[in-house]
Amino acid sequence: MPPAGSGPLSPNDHVRMLVELMRPMGPELARRWVAALTLVPEAERESVVESVERRIVEEYARAPGGDGGSS
Repeated sequence: MPPAGSGPLSPNDHVRMLVELMRPMGPELARRWVAALTLVPEAERESVVESVERRIVEEYARAPGGDGGSS
């Protein structure tokens, strides 16, 4: 993942996220994320996703090894 504050995620970052979604519990997490996004007014969804991405990167990009702190 890119360092905090470096802008939007790259296509490779999105591929890694999709791979993570394929792991156990992944499809359920994806379903929950999409269901939660449907509650957000359509005009605000992109900014909500950007905000969540930014928070995740700020919190977990610092983890040793860049593994999201799941070691």
